[in-house]
Amino acid sequence: MNETDVREWQTLASHDIETADLLIKQKGHADIIIYHIHQAVEKLLKALLMKANKPFEKTHFLDKLLAQLLADYPSLSEVKDEILEINLYLPKLRYPSGDRIEFDEAVTIYNEFLHINKVIQALV
Repeated sequence: MNETDVREWQTLASHDIETADLLIKQKGHADIIIYHIHQAVEKLLKALLMKANKPFEKTHFLDKLLAQLLADYPSLSEVKDEILEINLYLPKLRYPSGDRIEFDEAVTIYNEFLHINKVIQALV
């Protein structure tokens, strides 16, 4: 394990978390809030993969990253459903879909993310 790489992934995730925090305080765009939450989860999962010395492909799919980690970190099953829910937003975040994400929805996802973050931070 390269501790520097693990910490770098955590730092990058913290930037996304801080951005989501600011956007929520400013009642910013819901899709961008969820985008940064998705990015934070992705980076935290990649930090765990680095810690476990597991190679990973360049992907934005949280379900693939999570699947690689569950055997080594069974406590992630506690937040599996929340992570998979955030993963469902990926197409909406990357491509216009006609679906509007409401601010309240983004706040709900953010609150779920706080639980995810707590669980992952305890592992890293």
